[in-house]
Amino acid sequence: MAKGFSILVVNTFNKLFSIKFFPIILGLISGFSVFYFLYFFGAYGIQEGISYSGHSHLFRSLSFGVLTFAYLTAFEIWLKPKLDITSLRSSIMWYLSLVLLGSQLIFILFNFFWNWQEWNLEAYGFIMKEFPLMMVVPLSFYLVLKKITAPKNPNLSYLSFQSENGKEQLKIKLQNFLYANSSENYITISYTLNGQSKHHLIRKPLKDLEQELKAYPEIERTHRSYLVNRLNIQAVKQLKGKVFLEVKGTSVPVSKQYQPQFLDE
Repeated sequence: MAKGFSILVVNTFNKLFSIKFFPIILGLISGFSVFYFLYFFGAYGIQEGISYSGHSHLFRSLSFGVLTFAYLTAFEIWLKPKLDITSLRSSIMWYLSLVLLGSQLIFILFNFFWNWQEWNLEAYGFIMKEFPLMMVVPLSFYLVLKKITAPKNPNLSYLSFQSENGKEQLKIKLQNFLYANSSENYITISYTLNGQSKHHLIRKPLKDLEQELKAYPEIERTHRSYLVNRLNIQAVKQLKGKVFLEVKGTSVPVSKQYQPQFLDE
C-alpha cells in the first residue's frame, strides 16, 4: 500500500510539472499574486470598503485574481499552440501581449466595480502601470520554472542507448523512439527510421535504462517489461480490466499500478 501511495505521489508530481500543465501553473501563480497584492498590500490603490457595485474588498480582490488566472490559462492552452511561438523574440512578444491584454481586462473589471466612474485616461494609465509591475514576479518565476524543468527540444534531442559493456550504441531522435521491451537482461529498442519500424537489441537491465532516461518526462514505464514514449501513443484501450497502449501498430500492456496515469487524462 505504501509503495502504491509513493507511486501515486510521484506520478502526480510528474503530471503537475509536465508541459501541458504549465499554462495552469502560470494562471495560478499570477492569479494568486494579483489577489495577494490587492488584498494585503492595497495595489491599484484599491479601497477596503464596499464598492459602488456593492462588492467587498475581499470579493473584488478575488475577482481580479480569478480574472487573471482565467485569461492567462485560456490563452496559453487554446491560442498559443496554434501560433508559431518558438523563437525568443516571439516568446517575448507573446508575454508582453498577454500583459497588455490583462491590463485592459483589469481596467474594465475595475470600472464595473465602480459603476464606470473611473472610465478616464488617468485611471487607465494607472492600471497600465500597475498591472505590468504586478506581473513581473509571477511571470519571471514561471519562465524560470519552465526553463529548468522543460525537456530538451524533441526536434533536437537524441536519445542514447548503450549496452553495459559499451560496445553497442544507438542514437535516435526522441520523437522516433517508440518503446523499449525487456526480456531477462536484454532490451529491444523499437524506433522508426524513414517511416519504417526498426529494432535494436542491447544488453542492459530495464531499470538502468529507465534511470538514464529520467530527464525525458515523455518516456514512462507502463509495465515491468516496458518503457513507452508518450509522443507516439496513438490510442489507449481498456478491455476487461486490462489496459493497452497502441504504439505504431503494437499493443503495449499497462500494469494496474501504472493505469491511472494513462486513464485519468
